[in-house]
Amino acid sequence: MKKTYRILGLVCILFALSCDLDKDLDNPNEVGLSTADPTLLMNGIQRDLAGFFERVSGADRVNTRGVDELIRHRVMSGGFNYQTAYTPQNLDETWQWAYQKVLVNIEAMLPLAEEANLTTHIGAGKIIKAYVLMTLVDMFGDVPATEALKGTEAILNPNVDPGATVYTMAIDLLDEARTELAKTGADAGAGLSRDIFYNGDRENWTALANSLELKAQLNMTVGATAVPARINTLLGENLIDTDAEEFTYKYGTAAVPSTSRHPYYTDTYRPVAGSANGWIGNMFLKEMFNGLGVQDPRWRYYFYRQVGSLKQALSIDPKSITCLNANAQVTGTPSHYTSFYSNLDRPVLYCAFDPGFYGRDHGNAEGRNPDAQVVVAPGVYPVGGRVDTNPTGAAGNPNYAVFTQLGQGANGAGILPIYMSFFTDFMKAEIQIRLGGTPAAAKSALEAGVNKSIDRVRAFGVSRAQTLPAGLEPEQVIYLSTLSASWDAATTNAQRMDIIGKEYWKALWGNGLEAYNLYRRTSTPTDMQPVVRATQPGLAGPFWRSIVYPAVFANLNANAPSNEGKATRKVFWDTNPDDLD
Repeated sequence: MKKTYRILGLVCILFALSCDLDKDLDNPNEVGLSTADPTLLMNGIQRDLAGFFERVSGADRVNTRGVDELIRHRVMSGGFNYQTAYTPQNLDETWQWAYQKVLVNIEAMLPLAEEANLTTHIGAGKIIKAYVLMTLVDMFGDVPATEALKGTEAILNPNVDPGATVYTMAIDLLDEARTELAKTGADAGAGLSRDIFYNGDRENWTALANSLELKAQLNMTVGATAVPARINTLLGENLIDTDAEEFTYKYGTAAVPSTSRHPYYTDTYRPVAGSANGWIGNMFLKEMFNGLGVQDPRWRYYFYRQVGSLKQALSIDPKSITCLNANAQVTGTPSHYTSFYSNLDRPVLYCAFDPGFYGRDHGNAEGRNPDAQVVVAPGVYPVGGRVDTNPTGAAGNPNYAVFTQLGQGANGAGILPIYMSFFTDFMKAEIQIRLGGTPAAAKSALEAGVNKSIDRVRAFGVSRAQTLPAGLEPEQVIYLSTLSASWDAATTNAQRMDIIGKEYWKALWGNGLEAYNLYRRTSTPTDMQPVVRATQPGLAGPFWRSIVYPAVFANLNANAPSNEGKATRKVFWDTNPDDLD
């Protein structure tokens, strides 16, 4: 128990917390660490992992900035350029949930589990630790690891480890976890009850370990031209490739003692009808609606439109969408948007578009307009909101206006899609195209990923009693045939990779982290909407190749690297050109 005592003591010192360890560790109203239950600790670790992911990916935006804003899933609204949109203070909670909650409790749990020969606890704990460490690297680059979480004998101002070193540590942890999970019979010890992810299924935990390593190994292939031997080996192992194996945190609908709903649901489906908060990115709305030239079967599950047309939005409040005139025509289109979309040979996307799609453009940090009743809200997948049953086109109702409110849809019973089965298929497609495979094999993997994504999104809606009337869902076969024709028209692997990247980016709704990794790893999608106020080159500032260090680390740790020039300090595996925007 001394190791646990030292770990918690160090956390108090590192984060300037006020701690009375004797009192805190022996609270008569709580279980002391000397009699701690590793299963209860694991339950807390799993819940805290969800909290960490919420802040990384952008599901919880009360005090944090998630990376989903950088890759246009949601709007980067914290500033008109990259450097003002992300500040050290709005990354504090991400850092704290990693070190003060997940990692420190894993260090407390592991010796207890080892003493009791609880190998499922050990394996799951090491996998979660590996995931958190890799995610910290993917976000921040070099982070404390070897000198952190080692007790009061450790350095009180831990130095950062190179990102490559932390990745190696994480991969070693995954290997150790697989060893524990491969044990059987008495060697395996008692199982893990109250496992909110996999219900103690050791095969599924092993599949997660393999899949996380595949992701890590793929990140490290930037610039490579052939498939590394380790990736070839992993492709033959047990990977997450079925819905039953997906790694998701599942929300409920309870309101007391504290809400268990998806945080993005509580942000947009509020007690007062029509008071939705936040904006989905216009580019993402458009690409999901008909970016491929036909409607995507998933968009009605991803989004919920509160109004049937832009004219209806203005009838509710003429000032709701300030970039529209009285006739619901877009005004004031930035000149660099006109040239950008002209170069793509596409109509300009700015402000809003019919039927009733209003989000915001990239980097729009204007104050809150009276638009809460007209903004597009998240739908049933993965947030647990409403499915969009409002018809479109000639048969639609342009006067439709039904506002979001708490209790609608699935009442917040959403998921965090940390690792879905179709992630593996998209990575297989990327491996084939980027690392010397064949276009035919890549197309097969791509189509498998898209089909799985559509099927899973639809099944999720059905499981939450959020279904579409017959004939309203866009046809899957039409979408797939259009995608196939687009693929067949591509003449270079760069064009094919862009198709894979766009489809993966679309399927990653709810997981900004993997979309952020994808963008830096492959530079796809290549047609990311520019920052709306950056009318001249350089005005947006450099894209965040690694996120600014949080204030709780930069200001309290004497050995923290400087945040000066942090945006251009790439993660170790990111060797792509500097022209991302």
